Amino acid sequence: MESSNTMSTTTELPHVHVVQLLIRQELRKRVGFLVFPHETWRPSSAADPYLVLPTKKSVPDPLAASLHGEPLEVFVNTVMEEEFGLKPDDFALEEEAGTTALRMPAIHSGEMKQFIFCPVDVWVNPEAREPLRQRLNGQWLTWGEVIKHPQSAPTVKAVFDHLQLRESDLARRYDKEPQEELKEENPHRLMVLVPDRPSMYALARRWFSRNPGGVRHLPKQVIDAVLDAGDHAFNLRVADPYLRYQLQGQGFTWSFFSHKDRQDIHVHGAPVVEVYGVLEGRLEIWWKPYYNRGTSAWSRQVLGPGDWLEVDALQCHFVHWVTEGKGVVFKAGPGPLAEVGRLGVKGKTLCEQWCRSGKIV
Repeated sequence: MESSNTMSTTTELPHVHVVQLLIRQELRKRVGFLVFPHETWRPSSAADPYLVLPTKKSVPDPLAASLHGEPLEVFVNTVMEEEFGLKPDDFALEEEAGTTALRMPAIHSGEMKQFIFCPVDVWVNPEAREPLRQRLNGQWLTWGEVIKHPQSAPTVKAVFDHLQLRESDLARRYDKEPQEELKEENPHRLMVLVPDRPSMYALARRWFSRNPGGVRHLPKQVIDAVLDAGDHAFNLRVADPYLRYQLQGQGFTWSFFSHKDRQDIHVHGAPVVEVYGVLEGRLEIWWKPYYNRGTSAWSRQVLGPGDWLEVDALQCHFVHWVTEGKGVVFKAGPGPLAEVGRLGVKGKTLCEQWCRSGKIV
């Protein structure tokens, strides 16, 4: 059997794409991965079955005449809900962990094929982890234990060899740039920590996967859960989408934010307009026309739950939470709304006097 950490271009063998689910648990101050016996796959007729990861074939033949695409969440949901019996809110897809390839005989036919494995990290509610292991008659094994275990399937060893290389690469990267590890969009190390709650990104993407059509319902409990899980805004419509759940703003942006999100101090270029709404707590807003100077030029308003405030173009303003809270903001206008630069050209221009002095001027 041959393995590779890159997707092979070999055409002689049939290719099969397989999603491998990584379900993790704290294990003696280390990270354990759920593996369980595959009753119909054994190294020999008399041997114990191989230990495998939760698996779902996604593309059995990528060169077929007709393919009907399905998102990754469909395969994860099928395994977690239909096969394992978990409730929809007891798991969340966190991130994809790259791909690795392995040439090996197919389990049932014995035909040599090129398997492309796509491991994905799936958060599972801590209360559901051990019952799941028991239902599968599985084990929590660390990376080293998986590699050394005599019953580990060749597919599992290929995936874990890939994960070890990935972990080493990330360790080198984040040791040099520790702040990069904190960014939501960057890959996470999987052998360091198992969180008790899903990330903001996982919750937002789960909501997005359940609202794939042209009309999307955003319940209050989803807003609360996403904002509580993170420390920055929940941006749904943006000028430059870069996260999976974000959509292109059609001349406007739409975001939810809380007291944990740092707000910018800025001047808008014409004709950009912002609308603030308060869902919970009390929000303080200061503003003045950009061309006015002096403390007396500033106005102030405190908003409570249910209050809204519209900020017209060329109004220097900043917001501050007086209490813990949650709010929503819309920004509309032509041009690059999300960029910072020259007044009248970009959507946002820093208020230099405020930034330099730290006082209202």
